Order: sequence, then C-alpha cells, then structure tokens
Amino acid sequence: MFIINFNFIKPIEEVNKYTELHRAYVAKQYEKEKFIIGGPKTPRNGGVVVSNECSKEELIIILENDPLILERVAEYDLIEFSPLMSSQNLSSFIK
Repeated sequence: MFIINFNFIKPIEEVNKYTELHRAYVAKQYEKEKFIIGGPKTPRNGGVVVSNECSKEELIIILENDPLILERVAEYDLIEFSPLMSSQNLSSFIK
C-alpha cells in the first residue's frame, strides 16, 4: 500500500482551475480500485490518498498523469507501507 501526499505548489486560485479535472481523474482510479480512500487536507494545502493493488511503477504513471501534476500546481510524495492491523471493516486490506 501507498500513502500519496499531495502538496499544492501554486496558489489555491490556480489549483481550483484544475480541481474538477483532478477529481474526475482520481474517480477513475477509485473505480479501478487503485485508490481506496482520500480527500483534501485541512487546511486545504494538498490532499492525501491511500492506494492499494498497485505497483510503485504503476502508481507513478497514474500520478504523473493527474491534471494537478501535469499542470504543475501540485507535487506528491509516496510512503510505502505494509498494513498489519485495521478496524474490522478494513480487514480485507490486511495481507
């Protein structure tokens, strides 16, 4: 699994121009079950997404095609981790 930490590198007014395109793009990743949960940070200076069932190489390709990254209004960091515990409703993600 990966935690994707998006950070905005342009003013929020610039980010807002691409937010709908970004949300449509990530919605497709949720449909493919590449992403399992995510949303904006508070304060809204970026966002966080948890990815599953995806190699690092595949994930980088997905992220590099995200409108926020393509338009250079955001950047991201990846944190890879191996989940060992979860609440009962997320137990299917523990391998």
